[in-house]
Amino acid sequence: MTSLTRRATLSLAGVLLAGALTLTACATTDAQPSSADPGSPATVTSIDGQQVSLPAAGKPTAVFFFSVGCGECVGGVRSLGEAATSAEENGTEAGFLAVDMDPGESKETIEGFMEYVEAEHVPAAIDEGAALSQRFEVAALSTLIVVDADGRVTFRATDPDAETITAELEKAGA
Repeated sequence: MTSLTRRATLSLAGVLLAGALTLTACATTDAQPSSADPGSPATVTSIDGQQVSLPAAGKPTAVFFFSVGCGECVGGVRSLGEAATSAEENGTEAGFLAVDMDPGESKETIEGFMEYVEAEHVPAAIDEGAALSQRFEVAALSTLIVVDADGRVTFRATDPDAETITAELEKAGA
C-alpha cells in the first residue's frame, strides 16, 4: 500500500469513527431507565431561590436537561412547559424541573430563555458540579427523565413532546 493510499484509508477510518462516536453521544427514546439510587431525594436550588426536591414529595417528576445555547433543547423545554400547563389544568399531581447543564449560564440568561420558550412557570435550576446529571446518568443535552415518587427513573428520552411527557408521568403514578 502506498503512503497516499494508507493516508486516505486512515483519514476515512477517522471520519467514520468520529461519526460513530457522535451518534452514540445522542440519547434515544429506546434507552433503558436509569438505575440511579432511589434513596433520599436530590435537592437543588432553583434560579429563583426555591428548594426543589427530586422526586417532588410523593409524586413523579419530569426533569429536562438543557443548555440555553442548545438549539434542539428549545423544543424540549417548550414541551416540558406545555406538559406542566396541562398537568395544572387537569389537576395532575406531578413535578417539573428544567436543569441547565452549563454552570456558566447566568440566572438572567436562563430566565430569558424560559420566557422565550413559554416555560417560565417551570422551575429551572443550574446543575452545579454536574450533581444531577451524574446522579441520574444524563450525558447528553436535550434529555428528559421521569422520576417516580420513589426516586427511580422510569423513562428517558431525547426531546419528547408534551403528550409523551404527560403519558410517562401517568405511567409513573401521576
